[in-house]
Amino acid sequence: MKTKRNILIVDDDPDFRENLSGILMDEGYAPVTAATGKQAMKRVGEDEFDVALIDLRLEDVSGLEVMKGIKERSPMTECIFVTGYASQNSAIDAVNLAAYSYVEKPFDIGQLLATIRMAIDKRNVAKALRESEERYRTLFEGSKDAIYITSADNRFVEFNRASLCLFGYTREEFMKMASSEIFLNPRDLIKLEKEIRDKGYVKDYEVKFRNSDGEEIICLITSTERLGNDGSIREYQTIVRDITKRNQRQRRLQETLEMLRRSLNGVIKCVEHIIEMKDPYTAGHQRRVTDLARAIAKEMDSPGVEVDAIRMAGIIHDIGKISVPAEILSKPGLLTEIELSILRSHARIGYDILKEIEWPYPVAEIVLQHHERIDGSGYPQGLSGEDILLEARILGVADVVESMNSPRPYRPALGIDKALEEISINRGILYDKDVVDTCLRVFREKGFEWD
Repeated sequence: MKTKRNILIVDDDPDFRENLSGILMDEGYAPVTAATGKQAMKRVGEDEFDVALIDLRLEDVSGLEVMKGIKERSPMTECIFVTGYASQNSAIDAVNLAAYSYVEKPFDIGQLLATIRMAIDKRNVAKALRESEERYRTLFEGSKDAIYITSADNRFVEFNRASLCLFGYTREEFMKMASSEIFLNPRDLIKLEKEIRDKGYVKDYEVKFRNSDGEEIICLITSTERLGNDGSIREYQTIVRDITKRNQRQRRLQETLEMLRRSLNGVIKCVEHIIEMKDPYTAGHQRRVTDLARAIAKEMDSPGVEVDAIRMAGIIHDIGKISVPAEILSKPGLLTEIELSILRSHARIGYDILKEIEWPYPVAEIVLQHHERIDGSGYPQGLSGEDILLEARILGVADVVESMNSPRPYRPALGIDKALEEISINRGILYDKDVVDTCLRVFREKGFEWD
């Protein structure tokens, strides 16, 4: 079985041939070279090529003659002229002979590779259409998508039943219409035809049509030019897929998601109020912790940090306190070991309450871990280092800073300076280094303040 050699390089400069071959091989192509026009003709007779890169001036024959010979032997091969001897007349001759493109030396490698890819795309589309010609009529009429063919002067030449159903016209009405009449904005047809002329085709190009009742139809179209013997555009073949209902469903889905998001935020807000009613001494604590945690997360701008996850978890991170007796929450003195154990259970209880909800983020896990510490001395699992979710590490630092800055039943407020001193001293020990550094920057450089 022969290896497909899909790029032919025709150039009399051996260094150029070798260098360009290496570049194309690195891109996954299988280049074949020819130093003369005669060698190129021989190669084309032996193998099939997607693209031929041709020097305009060769020693034996001109590049234009080489292209003529290639097109006679392999009409589907797209020809691109690569030369340092550019002239307007040569470019016009090349276009008239159906050359795909014309690139002057020295050229940009990226541009040349892009031109090759587009030429191959065009060839593949044309070849697919040609090979399916015998099945064309059955597919044409049996297609659920609208398919129509229009002339270069925008008259309908042929169309299937799906076209009549989509646009709501009779066959006689359609034959009398210009194709511009089905566009919601006729100027869109001008833009579309320009893109087809530039590329040879368009695929999944979104346009807005109008049916016989004047209703808007949103469609994706794939359209290909059909060339005449002189290389000019003879016809356009267009496949139309109606996505109006799909767009409507997507819009309704988005509206539903927004409604669910608002509902979820309402539930979170309700839970926040319940917690604050149970523990009035920490009223506003969760909101303030959330504000600081979000500021830290935004400032870190780290991959994997979900600011919205921190917002959701932060606003209800103490939900487990609803199971803690009020006399413990509001006790003015130091807690006993038993009382402290009960209080610390709120992280696990909060997790148990939240874990059954299908959150868009690991909210329950963040709530569970917000009292874990880098050295493993935290609770309830004794996690350490990066085993703790980054969102939980951020929330934990914000929780400590806010708690120390606010009064509690057993002590007055210690102030922000003491709070920042605490996280600085225990940076990398209890608290994540990067989170601490960012928190300090948020206060000292960014001027963070609670409302």
